[in-house]
Amino acid sequence: MLSRIADSLFWLARYMERAEDTARILDVNYHMLLEGSRRQPYRLRWEPLLVMAGEDQRFKQHYSDANATTVFDFLAFGADNPSSISQCIAKARENARTIRDYISREMWEDINGLYHAVNRFGPQEVGAGPHRFCNLVKFGSHRFHGVSDATLPRDEGWQFLRVGRFLERAEMTARLVDVQYQNLVVTQTDLGALDNHQWMAVLKSVGAYEAYHRQYHSPIEPERVADMLILHALHPRSIRFSMTEVQAGLRAVSGTGPGYYANEAERFTGKVLEGLRYDKIEEILKRGLHAYLHEVLRSCRLIGEDIARTYFFYAVVA
Repeated sequence: MLSRIADSLFWLARYMERAEDTARILDVNYHMLLEGSRRQPYRLRWEPLLVMAGEDQRFKQHYSDANATTVFDFLAFGADNPSSISQCIAKARENARTIRDYISREMWEDINGLYHAVNRFGPQEVGAGPHRFCNLVKFGSHRFHGVSDATLPRDEGWQFLRVGRFLERAEMTARLVDVQYQNLVVTQTDLGALDNHQWMAVLKSVGAYEAYHRQYHSPIEPERVADMLILHALHPRSIRFSMTEVQAGLRAVSGTGPGYYANEAERFTGKVLEGLRYDKIEEILKRGLHAYLHEVLRSCRLIGEDIARTYFFYAVVA
């Protein structure tokens, strides 16, 4: 496979996943405000979204206050924010356009239609609430991946699509758990009983609310939320599940068997997975959740860089 095609598929999947994840947290956060959780200061409900998206510093360059209007405009439509939903969909479409001869016609039509649908929205059109816009993005992402799975051969290209999607998902889940655990537990001990309403929002933002109750049959507890989103082997948005998919995709491309690695990306992925498979949440919390997730995020960045060096960069000819 041409490295150009592999690169485009990898980033196409990453941008689609980033757009969906951002839409999820915006939608859930907005509904949390409507439902009226009064226990937390207002700013804490919007600033964490910027950290989860990895764009808090860029936001501060353009806005002085993090509120419902400024954060939504920045994360949904911000032209100066490369991770905004509209920018991610535009970049995903551009990556798909450059490889139209490789992807299926249905894939192109689907992402092209989503791009035009997103661009018909504007900040003024979602004044009554972002739910319709966020649903468009979430279900557009689901539909795109469904069409891809139904029409794309399970060759190297599909594997790069898979790796990009789940590497992006692992990073977002790590940031979400880190930020919310710090805000809702570490810095809120003086409030007494924890705000289960906000923990419910955390679970809903990754589609894990019903799965949590089926798994634990108990009220929402921070340690169990962290356990599900970090270590659960079967939940599709846990870090462990995501990294398992990344490893499977990388091994399928290189042909490497279990217990071996063909490049640094595979080595780092295996290293992260070993910890996720054998650590317990009590051990992670004792060592420090923030440091643990920071290391996961660092490893994800290194994996992405090593994938690019191994498969996407052209060799320099002397």
